[in-house]
Amino acid sequence: MRAMKWLGFLVVVGLAVLMARSMLNRSTRHTTEQSKTLPTREIQVVLNPVSAKAAKLGPLDHCVAVTPDGIAVVGNVKGLWLVGGGQSRATGVSGLGCFTFTPEGLLMGVRGRQLVYLDARGQLKPLLRLPSTGMTLVPGFQDSLLLFGRDDKGIWDLYTIRPGRRVSLLLRSPRPITAAAETANHTLVVMDGALFIVENGKVRLLAGEPKAKLTALAADPAGNAIFVSDGRHIFRIEHGRPVVMTDDLGGTLRWQGGGLLVFDPRRPLLVRLVGVE
Repeated sequence: MRAMKWLGFLVVVGLAVLMARSMLNRSTRHTTEQSKTLPTREIQVVLNPVSAKAAKLGPLDHCVAVTPDGIAVVGNVKGLWLVGGGQSRATGVSGLGCFTFTPEGLLMGVRGRQLVYLDARGQLKPLLRLPSTGMTLVPGFQDSLLLFGRDDKGIWDLYTIRPGRRVSLLLRSPRPITAAAETANHTLVVMDGALFIVENGKVRLLAGEPKAKLTALAADPAGNAIFVSDGRHIFRIEHGRPVVMTDDLGGTLRWQGGGLLVFDPRRPLLVRLVGVE
């Protein structure tokens, strides 16, 4: 049913989401994440180097996603793993580059030049052909997705994808796009180490950090909190400028209902910052 919404078909009988309602619920739902409290926020450790080594996860890609049930998923082209509370569980899904979940719990990902989804039988099925390989897929606002990457001519494209295979080109840029996020009012991108707002196919500078090159981005859906990272620090955008939140912590950023996920695949380390709104 959830996949049919994206496929744009009228027949909706007999399809359920395998990942979010079966494999996920049998894994880390009952685990408790290790945590420690800071004066202004709480840091919950979801995955650390010790647990990653014990689980033999191997080198991980930069992509991280969260199921509607709040379970984090990391992986590489060889497989995806549910992680939390010092434990991990293989999903049996492999062959994906970047991946994410829709609000209904449908797993979607990039496989070569295809956007694929996981059907009720646990098989990856093609949804759309993409303009280039290795594109990055991230959640957008509500039920939309954002997709960006470099095409065959070296131009970076940013798309929004909505249910029913509705695809819209938001931006074409000769400058590399390294991150994107969407709020109720704005689409945001990181290019050339700075943060921009996308408006009518053009960009407007929102914030930059002279001493750091920004590479990652996340925002709460209401747009009240915007976060960026240079890989070593996390900044919150305050009055048009980045304000340091943390030192020696950075990486891929994802907003997760009231908290900020920070994933450094090199360590590997995945934490959730709570109380940062």
